[in-house]
Amino acid sequence: STSIDRTEVTIASLLLVHPYTSFSVAMAILKTVMDVIAAAQTEILIFMIAVCAHFLLFSKHRVHAGKSSVKKLPKESSKNAIEKPSPRRAAGDSSANPLLRPVTALLSERPSRDALVAELSRRLGMCPQKDRAELVAGLLSSLTKGVTRDLVGACRSVARELRFEGAQRLNEMMLRSYILVRAKDDFESFLAELSAPSRASQAIALLALRGACTFGDVDAAFDRLPGAASAWQADSKATPSATPQQLFQQLARLSLAQDKLPRLLEEMRAHSLVNSGTMQALFQECGHADMWERLQTVKEFASTEGFELTPACCVSLIRAAPNAETGIQLIKDAVVSKRLSKEVLVAGASAAASFNDSDLAKLVLEHLPAAPSPEAAHGLLLLCSKGGPLAAGCDSDALVLELYEAHLSGSGFGLEARAERVVAEAALRHGRDDVLASWVGQLSEVSRQVLLLKSFSKDRRLGDCMAIYRACSEKSAPLCNAMLDACVDNGDLVLAEKVMGEALDAKIADIVTYNTMIKAYLRKGNVRRARELVEAMRRGGLKPNCVTYNELLDSVVRERPDAMWGLVGEMQASGCRPNHVTCSIVLKSVSKASRANEVEKALAVVDAMEDPMDEVLLSSICEACIRSGRTDLLRRQLERQKLVQIKGAHTYGSVIRSYGALHDVGKIWAAWGEMRRRCITPTSVTIGCTVEALAANGEVDAAHALIREQMEDPQVRPLINAVVYCSLLKGFSHRKRFDRVWAVYEEMKAENLECSIVTFNTLVDACARSGEMARIPPMLEDMAAQGIEPNLITYSAIIKGYCQDGRLDRAFELLDEMKQNRNLIPDEVTYNTLIDGCARYGMYARGMGVLQDMTDSGVPPSNFTLSVLVKLANRSKRPESAFEVCEQICEKYKLRLCVHVFNNLIHTCTNHFDYPRAFEVIARMLKERVRPDKRTYALLLRAAVAERSQEDVAGLLRAAAHVPGAHPKLLGAAGSAAALVPKDGLLREVVSEALEGLANFCTDDDLVVNLLRELRGAGVSLDPRLPMRLAARR
Repeated sequence: STSIDRTEVTIASLLLVHPYTSFSVAMAILKTVMDVIAAAQTEILIFMIAVCAHFLLFSKHRVHAGKSSVKKLPKESSKNAIEKPSPRRAAGDSSANPLLRPVTALLSERPSRDALVAELSRRLGMCPQKDRAELVAGLLSSLTKGVTRDLVGACRSVARELRFEGAQRLNEMMLRSYILVRAKDDFESFLAELSAPSRASQAIALLALRGACTFGDVDAAFDRLPGAASAWQADSKATPSATPQQLFQQLARLSLAQDKLPRLLEEMRAHSLVNSGTMQALFQECGHADMWERLQTVKEFASTEGFELTPACCVSLIRAAPNAETGIQLIKDAVVSKRLSKEVLVAGASAAASFNDSDLAKLVLEHLPAAPSPEAAHGLLLLCSKGGPLAAGCDSDALVLELYEAHLSGSGFGLEARAERVVAEAALRHGRDDVLASWVGQLSEVSRQVLLLKSFSKDRRLGDCMAIYRACSEKSAPLCNAMLDACVDNGDLVLAEKVMGEALDAKIADIVTYNTMIKAYLRKGNVRRARELVEAMRRGGLKPNCVTYNELLDSVVRERPDAMWGLVGEMQASGCRPNHVTCSIVLKSVSKASRANEVEKALAVVDAMEDPMDEVLLSSICEACIRSGRTDLLRRQLERQKLVQIKGAHTYGSVIRSYGALHDVGKIWAAWGEMRRRCITPTSVTIGCTVEALAANGEVDAAHALIREQMEDPQVRPLINAVVYCSLLKGFSHRKRFDRVWAVYEEMKAENLECSIVTFNTLVDACARSGEMARIPPMLEDMAAQGIEPNLITYSAIIKGYCQDGRLDRAFELLDEMKQNRNLIPDEVTYNTLIDGCARYGMYARGMGVLQDMTDSGVPPSNFTLSVLVKLANRSKRPESAFEVCEQICEKYKLRLCVHVFNNLIHTCTNHFDYPRAFEVIARMLKERVRPDKRTYALLLRAAVAERSQEDVAGLLRAAAHVPGAHPKLLGAAGSAAALVPKDGLLREVVSEALEGLANFCTDDDLVVNLLRELRGAGVSLDPRLPMRLAARR
C-alpha cells in the first residue's frame, strides 16, 4: 500500500510539472509502474500461489448463480424484518395467549363468576382493543373440556363490557362452549343476540342446529335446518363446527329417537337435501336390527326421490336385515346392481355369523375375490372356524387352511388377533408346520408375533407357544422375552433355561431377557441362581436396572425381610435410583413390629426416588406410617400432599385416616371439604375412614351428622353401609354413651341396612363395656333371625363382659362351652381376656391356671399375654413373679418384650415402692432398642415426684422433650438422646403434675422456671395456666 501511495504522488507531480509533454509523462508513468512491480514481486508471488491452491482444492465446489440456499429478505425496514404473530395465531398458541395461564390457575380454585370477570377484565385491559376478542376466543379454544359454565358467562359479560370488535370467531366459540357445558338456556339467549343478519353466518347456523340436536329439541332443530341447509347442498367437507355428515347424522339420530322420521324426510325434500352424504348418514342411523321397518321407509323415500343406493347404504340394509333370507337377497341385489364392495362382503359375513346361516356364508365366500380385503378375510375366517356356520358337519380346521391357501397365503397383510389365532390354531392341530411358518412370517411386525404367542400362553398352552416360537425364522429380543414369559407363567424352568441359552448364543438377550429369567428363578425360590444371573448380566455389559432390583426386593421381603436393606444399599451403590415400585415394596415391608430406624430408612428410599410423587405412593406412605405407629413422621409426609394432585377418593381416605391418627380434626374436615369441592364422589371406604377418624377423635356427633348428610345425597346414599355405621357404634361405645349406641342400632334397622357379624360383635362389646349383659340374649336372637352365627369374637366379647361384671364363674362356663364346640376353638384373645379378668380381682393361681390351659391347647402366649400376666402379678402383690414369668415365657417362646410389657413392669416396681428397679427396667428397655412412650414417662415421673428426687424429675422431662440435660442413666442406656423421645409426646397433665410436684419440694428456685422455659422452647404441649399456678406456689 505504501508503494501505491508513492506512485500516486509521483504521477500527480509529473502532471503538474509537465502538463503538456504527454510522451515524457507516459514514459515516466511506465518507469514508475515497473519500479512498483519490482518492489512488490514477493507479494505478487504469494498471491499467485494462493490462487493456484484455491483452484486445486475447491474447483469441484463452485457456486452457481440462482442456486444459493440463502433466501433474500424482503425489502423492508429492520423493524418489520421479523414478522409479528397475528392476534389469531397468538390466541391459538397457549404460550402466546396472556389469558391462558392465569385463568387456568384461577379455575383450579373454583372461583365465582364475578372473580373470573374481574380477572379477565384486568388482563384484557393490558391488551390492544383489536386483539381482545381473538384472545378470549383462543382461551375458550385452548381450554376445551376445562371450560366451565361460569367461565363462558364471564367471557360473555366481558365481551359486553369491553365492546369487542370483530368477534365472529368469539361468537362461534361461545356457542360451542355453551354446548360443551350443556347450558341450554344460556345457549338460546346468546343465540338470540346473534339472530341479526349482519351477525349471522353459516357457521353460526350450523352451531344453532348442533345445539338443538345436543339439547334434544327436535322441533328447534327442524326450524333451524333451512339456515344450515346450504352446507349439505354444497356438499362441503368441513365447517367450523363439524362435518355436515356428522351433524346430519346427529339430527337423524334425534329424529329417530323421538319418532320424527316422517318430518325429517319432508324437510329433506323441501330443502333439496337428498344427496349421498345425507342419505348415507340416514341409512347408517337406521342400520340396526330393530329398525328394519324404518329403514324400508327410508329406502322407499330414496326410490321416490330418484336416489340410487350406494354400497354404504347396502351395508346398512344388510346389517338391519331381520333374517338370513333377506340378507341373501340384499347381497344378490348388490351383485346385480354392481354395488358389491368389500364393505358389503364384510357386512354379509357378519350377518352370516349372527344368523349362523351356512347359505349366506357360502354366498359371501362365492363372491370373495382372489385378494380379499383384510376385513372380509377376517369375517370369513371366523365363519370357517369352529362353531361357525361353514364349519357345521365338516372339519373346520381343514376349511380354514383351505381358505388360507386359496386367498390369504402371501397376501402380505395381517388380520385382527382373533382371526390370526384361528389360522394358527388350524395349522397347529393339523401339524401343518409349513402353514404356521408361512403365516407367522406373514406377520411382519414383531409385536403381532408376540401378541399371538402371548394369546396361547394365556391359555397355558406352552407347547403351542414353543411351536410358534420355532416357526418364527428371525428371532428377536421381544419374541424371546415373550417366550420366556410363557415359560415363567407355566412354571417350566428347564424350557426357560433352554430359551435363555439360545438367546445368549444368538446375542439377542437384553436387560428384559435377564430380568425375566431372574423372575423365573425367584418364583422357584432359587435366590442364589438369580444372584448369579445378575453377575452374569454385569459381565455381559448390561447394568441391572430398577426392574432387576425390584424383583429381588419383592422376593427378599417375602422370605427374609432382614436382608432387604443390604439389597437396597447395593442398589443405591450401583447408581440405580428407586422408582414407584421400589418404594411400594419397601413400604409394604413396614409393619407394627418394625423398628423406628427401619421406618425412617423406608422413607429415605422414597426421598431418593427419581420420579415425582403420585397419589398412590402418597397413600402407601400414609398407610405405612399409620401401621408402624410413627405419627411423628406422618405430619411431614403429609406436606407432600401439596405437591401431589389427588384425583382418587381412595387417596383422600388415606389422608383423612392420617389426620385422624394425628388427632387433627380441622385437617380431617379440610381434606373432606376439598374432596367434595373438587366433585370427587367418595367411596364407602372414604366415608368409613372419615367417620372413623372423627369418632376416634371424640367428634362422634359430628360423624353421625356427616352420615345423615350423606344419606340425603341420592348418589352417595347407596354407599352408606353397616361398616360405616360400625365406626359410629364404636365411637359412642368407647365414650360410654351407650344410649346413643342403641339409638344408632335402631336407626340402622330403620334404614334396612344389612348388619354383619362385625356389627353384632361391636354391639356385644358395647354390652360388655356398659355392663348391660341383659341385652345380649335379645342381640343373639337378632343375629339368629338374620342367619348370622356367633363366632369366636362374639364369645370372647361376652366373656369379657362377664369378667368386667365380676361373674368369672359364668365366664369360665362359657369357655367350657366353646371347647365342646369344634367350630369355636378358644384363641389367644379369649385366654388373655380371662387372665385379665383374674387380674382384676387378684386371683393369681386361677390366672396362672388359664395360662397353663392356654399353652396345653397349643395357643402360644404373646406380648399382650405377658402384659396381662404382669398385671396379674402386680394386682396379686407378687412383683417377683412378674419378672419370673416374663423371663420364662420369653426364653421358651423367643419373645422380645414390647413397650407395654415394660410399662407394666415399671408400674409393678413403682406400685411396690421399688424405685431403683424401675430405672433398671427402663435401662433394659432402652438397651433392647424399645422406645418409651408417654405412659413410660408418666409412671417414672410420678414415682420420681413421690421420691422427691428433683434430679430425676428434671432429667426425665428433659429426656422426653429432647433438650440438653437428659437423665444420665437413660442417656447411657439409649446411646442417643433421640432414642429417648416418646413417639406420641408427653401428656399435658403429666407435665403439669410433675412440675407442680417439683415446685413443692425443690430446693433450687430457678430449676422449675428453667424447665418450664426449656419445655416451652421444645414445643411440648403445656397447660396455659401452668405458669400462673407455679408462680403462686413460689
